Amino acid sequence: MTSVGQQLIITAIPAIPFIVFFLLVIFGRVLKENAQYLSVFGIVFSLVFSIFALYTVVSTGQPIEFSVNWVDLGPGGSFSFGILVDAWAAVMLIIVCVVSLMVQLFSGGFMEGHPRFAWYYAVATIFSGSMLALVVSTNFIQAYFFWELVGATSYLIHGFYFEKNEATYAAQKAFIVNRVADAALLIGIIILWRGAGTTSFEGIAQAAQVGFIDQGTLTVALLFIFLGVTGKSAQLPLHVWLKNAMQGPTPLSALIHAAAMILSGVYLFSRTYDIFVQSATAMAVAAFIGGVTAFMAATMALVQKDIKYIIAYSTISQLGYVTLGLGVGAYSAALFHIYNHAFFKSLLFLMAGALGYALGTYSMEKMGGLRRRMPVTFWSIVIASLSLAGIFPLAGFWSKDAIIAETLAGGHYFLFALAISTVFMTAFYMFRGVFLCFFGEPRSEEARNAREVPGIMAVPMIILAVLSVASGWVGIPSGFGLPVPDLWDTYITPSTFAEGVLALEPHGFSYLLAGISVLIALAGIATAYLLVVSRPELAASLGRRFPRAHAFLLNGWYFDELYDRLFVRPAFAIGRGVKRFDDRVIRGGSEGLGRAARGLGGLIGRTQTGGVQNYVLFILGGVFLIGVVVGAFAVGAQYVALAAVILAAITLGTFVVGARL
Repeated sequence: MTSVGQQLIITAIPAIPFIVFFLLVIFGRVLKENAQYLSVFGIVFSLVFSIFALYTVVSTGQPIEFSVNWVDLGPGGSFSFGILVDAWAAVMLIIVCVVSLMVQLFSGGFMEGHPRFAWYYAVATIFSGSMLALVVSTNFIQAYFFWELVGATSYLIHGFYFEKNEATYAAQKAFIVNRVADAALLIGIIILWRGAGTTSFEGIAQAAQVGFIDQGTLTVALLFIFLGVTGKSAQLPLHVWLKNAMQGPTPLSALIHAAAMILSGVYLFSRTYDIFVQSATAMAVAAFIGGVTAFMAATMALVQKDIKYIIAYSTISQLGYVTLGLGVGAYSAALFHIYNHAFFKSLLFLMAGALGYALGTYSMEKMGGLRRRMPVTFWSIVIASLSLAGIFPLAGFWSKDAIIAETLAGGHYFLFALAISTVFMTAFYMFRGVFLCFFGEPRSEEARNAREVPGIMAVPMIILAVLSVASGWVGIPSGFGLPVPDLWDTYITPSTFAEGVLALEPHGFSYLLAGISVLIALAGIATAYLLVVSRPELAASLGRRFPRAHAFLLNGWYFDELYDRLFVRPAFAIGRGVKRFDDRVIRGGSEGLGRAARGLGGLIGRTQTGGVQNYVLFILGGVFLIGVVVGAFAVGAQYVALAAVILAAITLGTFVVGARL
């Protein structure tokens, strides 16, 4: 039983950021750069309460759950609004709060002097609050409400620099692509609601277990929901918005990629896992999409020239690993990778922000030789890149290796091949970026004059660097041989029902597979060193020898061009057709009626001469007409024709006499 005090504390986790947002909106012009302190103060309180939530859940062994009736539909059911915090939700709350706190501290230096400084913190705060509220949601309707709020507030981030056309285009593109995903998610929710009579995650899972929802309907609904997941988490085929979204402030990109919007899709997948496991088709589709996305995005990152684009494509690829893990049944490993990914990915974006702050550009062609000029930033990207590449014993090694091992153990050999080849490409593209930015000679005046960022920006990077090394140690598998408990697998596990459906069996730690994975990653690093530092002319010659392949990867497999031909151009053509129809038929018809009315009015107006005799004749004609019609109906229909003739004669006579008078 949750006490009232506990309920208030847990409710305050998402509520505080919303309160801070409204305070910043109202008093932002007065607070100016002091807005940072209010925002940081709020997120610190949410972090402390999130740690309390994790402690409570772990110590009691029971989730924190309570709700109130929100919308009562009578016989049609009702929608509740509440809180559900289990161990995984509590960890997610901490992830969001920690990353948000680091981003807000870093932003104090990055955004210093900006005229919309207070608005920046207001947007960052409500964005974090929306994600926190999504994490604790108990049902699809509540989750969908905050899902949409996450998307709406991300629009403010993508278009923050609205003075630039690229930023407004990025915001619109992200908004439109995610509307497709959100519509699919809503369709899936409606199908499940109709079949189960509830929108509760647990209720739908139980309804599906007892057969209230037939298998075909369940699969269709889950595929729609998964399409919604691919939009928010930038998975194939709705990944195209993420690269453009780099037009927003770089620190907030860390929040988007590491702890909020991008994670909202896979988090919903994990939260509804007991529903997904009941459809083998939906799980297979998720695994396939995840594996292909991880591989595809890694190839796109190989030749990018902007450091932020490399990191963005790495997010798509790493979330592909997560989706793959969930699809093959590696639930704990997939969530472990979300946890580790949050720290090294946010570190990478803050590192990119430091480069942009120091040089005023993110183009790697204008960097070089920054290793001694920016040592904190250099070691930050090295640590984050090693963790992302899965190098032992950093955090990324433990979670990525677990996903790859589970994929192989499950007999998914094609997906395993994609996953293991992605290891090589990940190490290559990340260290290609490291070597281009920090090794060699400066390639621009900005690089020659670059200096390390201020302490307020350096400290968050150092904290995240420590976490990028050590966060994975809470999940060192028991089979590894170290006398440390595997805390992750102890507390973050699928339900007993999901384990039974998936027939999960424990697998020992494979030193051979882990060793192969690390060697492949080291080979990727060595290849990057060869092509960038040792023999850069070889990379140039490869580009000249295979220009089409280079352009294919640089342009993201031409997905934008493909979607432009398949969807954008036809949509514009339909819009032009609708506009022509509106101009010629709707507006033309209404204007034609107007002209006809004006013409009829002009014709009638000619009879209004002001002569009393005319009006007397019209009155007599009207009286006669009424008498004829009444008489025709009273005596018989045979007099109608005669009455019409007489009426015509009277009318004609009236006009003639009136004209003469």
